[in-house]
Amino acid sequence: MAECLGLLARFPAPQPLVDAAVCAWGLGYRRLDAFAPFAPEALEPVLAVDARRVGRMACLGAGLGIVLALVMQIGSVWAYPLNIGGRPLVALPSFAVVTFLFAVVFAAIAAVLTLLLCSRLPRLHHPLFGVEGFEAASDDGFFLFIDARDPLFDAHQTHAWLAERAQSVQEVAP
Repeated sequence: MAECLGLLARFPAPQPLVDAAVCAWGLGYRRLDAFAPFAPEALEPVLAVDARRVGRMACLGAGLGIVLALVMQIGSVWAYPLNIGGRPLVALPSFAVVTFLFAVVFAAIAAVLTLLLCSRLPRLHHPLFGVEGFEAASDDGFFLFIDARDPLFDAHQTHAWLAERAQSVQEVAP
């Protein structure tokens, strides 16, 4: 096990997968990923994506949209001043609609991009896709992947621990 990306364990049913994932989390493993044809609800606390960044990035996107909209509108008024009806050049109430729309669009774009990045999507290729039998993850297979970058990962100890619980354990090579 010289150089590997992690270990992939196959389980016969969803409950042993859930038990192994919860036990691994309890032991301190944090870089886990589970693959199954459906999402077992018991895995949600273990594999939950930290979504706190999405709200913050949406607020930052909205702020950027507001600033950009105001800069564009005020800049155009200063570049081409038209005094119509004695109104002031920079009349903020007239900028409200465009500013609001920019804020909403930029917040939505920031939220979607942050969600995709936090979820590591789209994942067009990963070495797991080349592991023999992994295509069953979308049909009838239940897999647990422990990443080698996990601080507690030791190839021999983790392999032995997984071998006690799983049908088979495979090393994932880069």
